[in-house]
Amino acid sequence: MIIHSIFPLVLLTGFFTAGTNAGISCNTFPWVGEHWFYTKNHFFVSDEIPFWRNFTENKLICQVNHRTLATLMTLWTTFVGIGMIKLINISFSSKTSIILLILSMWT
Repeated sequence: MIIHSIFPLVLLTGFFTAGTNAGISCNTFPWVGEHWFYTKNHFFVSDEIPFWRNFTENKLICQVNHRTLATLMTLWTTFVGIGMIKLINISFSSKTSIILLILSMWT
């Protein structure tokens, strides 16, 4: 499933966000300044720094990637959870657990 591939990426980007202390670098998510996403101006602009290091060391890029992936995971889990609630053969406690999972992700 898709959730199995997104969740490790959310964790990995969360590790980079915590490691660089980037949690407060973009408090206006999903806005990044005046744009909906980061632009080429937000990347390190130097020939000495490789492009890939932006995703592990640039605070803004780390934070926006982490929040974007977490948002996608939340939306996908909600979509799948609502589909599972509509199933006929699952118990009341299973439906309650799914509802509580969805509510906890949105709060």
